[in-house]
Amino acid sequence: MFARFFSRKMLTKQNKLTKFVYTNNLLMKFKITLNINRKYGDLLPFNYQYEQSAVIYRILAQADTQYASWLHENGYLLNGSKRFKLFCYSPFIFDKVRPLPEAGCLNIIGERAVWYISFIPEKSTLEFIQGIFAHQSFTIGNKEHRVAFDVVGVEAMPMPPLHEEMAFQALSPICVKQHEDNKIQYLSPDNPKFAQGILKGLLARFESIHGQPFDMNDKEFSFELTDNKVKSKLITIKANTPYESRVRGYLCTFRMKAPLELINIACEGGIGEQCSQGFGFIEIKKETI
Repeated sequence: MFARFFSRKMLTKQNKLTKFVYTNNLLMKFKITLNINRKYGDLLPFNYQYEQSAVIYRILAQADTQYASWLHENGYLLNGSKRFKLFCYSPFIFDKVRPLPEAGCLNIIGERAVWYISFIPEKSTLEFIQGIFAHQSFTIGNKEHRVAFDVVGVEAMPMPPLHEEMAFQALSPICVKQHEDNKIQYLSPDNPKFAQGILKGLLARFESIHGQPFDMNDKEFSFELTDNKVKSKLITIKANTPYESRVRGYLCTFRMKAPLELINIACEGGIGEQCSQGFGFIEIKKETI
């Protein structure tokens, strides 16, 4: 079924997908409208971002098990090692919500939520994504706090014209890591190395998709905060499991200047690291449209 939407080379010994080649890069960003089903209540844990990715994999698997398995285990490969799962998503955006810090959860007061998901696919994936997400139901949370959601709308978002310099807002935290002496340091956007990490990630994603490096000779890249409203967010991944870890990212607004090819990848697949786990989803600020 997925052959309709993707051009891919099929593999080998263990009957796994070893290489995936996109033949047409178009931004595919979807607005998923959700109804809050209160059969389990209306309290959602603060750290629900990782579970969102599990929902995406599960829905994809219902339509194409092999593709979902490949995406989960491999993604795009760079030099046979680093893996990129080129989709990203926003947090749930609720009509009305109240944080309950002592309980470690959100009290959802409104009836609806919006969820933005972005892929780097082919154009025919429009019908595919709309079809498999329509009328889905899922539950996110833990034993103490969980919320059921029903999909009531799937809309492909129109893409405004892209420019080499644009203003953006991070809807989910942007994560940039630096590894030193076997320790991980999470860089803040005002650190000069943060911009270097953003560019490095975009170049690596480009190479993983196209199979060759992007030529930055005589091309400019810049990343500049547009205000001082930078917010640090510490996100727990796989909470309350043996694999629990904490990742820090930053919410901010910024201007970025880069070649259009890299701007496109940023809009499609996010920026920074761990985008497929709820980080680095950005939206274009209206001032640049």
